[in-house]
Amino acid sequence: MDYNDIVVTSRIRLARNLKNYKFPTKMSNEESNKIINDVNDAINSIGLNYKLTYMKDLSETEKNVLVERHLISPGLGEKKNDGAFLLSPDESVSIMINEEDHVRIQSLGQNMSLMECWDISNKIDDVLEEKLDYTFDKDLGYITSCPTNLGTGMRASVMMHLPALSITNQIDKLIYGVSQLGVAVRGVYGEGTKSLGHLYQISNQGTLGASEETLIDKVTQITMQIAQKEKHTRDYLNKNNIDELEDEIYRAYGLLTNAKKMTTDEAMKLLSLIKLGSEMKIIDKVKNKKLYELMIKIQPNNLLSKEGKDLTAKERDFKRAELISRELLS
Repeated sequence: MDYNDIVVTSRIRLARNLKNYKFPTKMSNEESNKIINDVNDAINSIGLNYKLTYMKDLSETEKNVLVERHLISPGLGEKKNDGAFLLSPDESVSIMINEEDHVRIQSLGQNMSLMECWDISNKIDDVLEEKLDYTFDKDLGYITSCPTNLGTGMRASVMMHLPALSITNQIDKLIYGVSQLGVAVRGVYGEGTKSLGHLYQISNQGTLGASEETLIDKVTQITMQIAQKEKHTRDYLNKNNIDELEDEIYRAYGLLTNAKKMTTDEAMKLLSLIKLGSEMKIIDKVKNKKLYELMIKIQPNNLLSKEGKDLTAKERDFKRAELISRELLS
């Protein structure tokens, strides 16, 4: 079974802290800058050509664009003076500095690629560990700002598109069920955020007492079970509710290509429906359209960045509808 339609992206994030420094919330500006320079020097020493950006040099819109594209965390996006990040040329790896921890290494990949992301993050981690002195305890593992990250300091996450489970009202039961297995289900931008367009982040809750490979295997197995349930529910809808589903999907396409204004929530819900329709071969009008990328383009700050000026919420709704219609009809 091909799960690539259901598992959209994968991510591995490693949290690390340096010896002889307070945690970021208590550090002086001098200490923050020292860590930024040390991490930058360590990466540059092996010629990775990562670009260093200070949060203080970005506007609020520029920060939020990076969050909406999942290149940095919402926590780093809130930093004003003491945060920074290094970004790889292909934007698949970012190293966040002085977020909740001194260093957070993040590797992003398409579809189900947790092991590939782990391999990349682990190599970056080895490079930094050769140059920097991490805080590590033989019993507790890597020491982190938040106790839930103690141990490996690793979060293995996948972004899943689960419209069939949402439409059939099974999603809440599923979220409760997997939470009993030590896996968290969160919104599009992580902890404390809501689901948009039936997109959910699945990740390990604990990081202590198990190897990275064991945690990745656990998240992978649960992800596959959820994907299989989503697939079976799609099959059920195809056999038993196809008329209603076709109607909903074609209505969604009609609104997306004709509406004059549209909120983010409404657009995400409708794009999710036509993505489902395309994957179930119900509608061929959006075949080969990059619908997940379009979901990111229509986020508020990505729209502001594209227009290059401030827009009111109402103006953004008009621009969003215009962009969606243009992209779907092109």
